[in-house]
Amino acid sequence: MRKARLAAGMILCVFFLDFAACATAEERWYYRVIARNDTPQAQEVKFRVRDAVLSVCPETAKELPAAFPKIKETAESLGSCRMEIKTWSPDTETPPAPTVYITIGEGRGRNCWGVLYADSLLMAKAEEDPEEPERVEFVWPFWNWLLSLFGL
Repeated sequence: MRKARLAAGMILCVFFLDFAACATAEERWYYRVIARNDTPQAQEVKFRVRDAVLSVCPETAKELPAAFPKIKETAESLGSCRMEIKTWSPDTETPPAPTVYITIGEGRGRNCWGVLYADSLLMAKAEEDPEEPERVEFVWPFWNWLLSLFGL
């Protein structure tokens, strides 16, 4: 009985956290880094650019526009790339949000993306394959842990 109450309380907390994340949707910013091509070297550069850009992003969405020149400079220091601000959504059910696009070279490789300022989606990832529609995979460690408590 005690485990059931604990599980119900945890589920309510998760729903509250998801609701709170929706309330801050205006602060949601995505980033998307698109590789030159799909070679291992190009994918390695993509992740280096991503990590460098994330290291210079400010802590709040309000400060992000002032950081655009530094973000662009950081990305360009690692290779031939361009930076744009676009509106994008990872899927048809998620509201679009402003997105910092960084395209390396021709931009014909797989991409990585993430959410800069909305905690509920920080664990999401997507990769594009030119031959397949874009796939989105959400990883929810808390749910996996909760299900494991009930043997599911």
